[in-house]
Amino acid sequence: MSSSLQNQLLALEDIITPQGVSSWPPAPGWWISIVIVLVIALALAIFYRRYQKKWGYRREALALLEEYKKSPNTTETAIKYLECLKRTAMSAYPNKAIDSLYGSAWFTFLNQQTPEPLFEAELESIICTTQYQKAFHLLDDKLYKAIEMWIKLHSVHYSTKNHQSSQGVPK
Repeated sequence: MSSSLQNQLLALEDIITPQGVSSWPPAPGWWISIVIVLVIALALAIFYRRYQKKWGYRREALALLEEYKKSPNTTETAIKYLECLKRTAMSAYPNKAIDSLYGSAWFTFLNQQTPEPLFEAELESIICTTQYQKAFHLLDDKLYKAIEMWIKLHSVHYSTKNHQSSQGVPK
């Protein structure tokens, strides 16, 4: 090689490499992805809060009912079951005059809040009159099972007609 060519090669400078790609600001696709994730997270948070509000009182009522079930089937146990049922109904329907319902009106109201009536005629006597007697015994778990199913299945979307009877106060 000639010396002039060699001098020219020595005079060359190294190749300048470009700087690395910066991670900030992100590309538009990343911004869109972040917004989508935030919207989904917000929607899930709202859904979860509504779910908790909708089912929270039911979970508490079912836990309380289960605790009462551990007691022997006595008058006190049946009264606790019915108190739990009334408190649950008052929580589920805060804008209705449920606290004033009793007797047949209460029984009718309970059966109208589920797709199919859960409380049979046998349970009507316990709900309407027997609970006010000094002593009675529950022979089986029919009352417990009916109350448990009512807590799980009741909905404000079923009939909400006035509940009039000779007993109780109309809604």
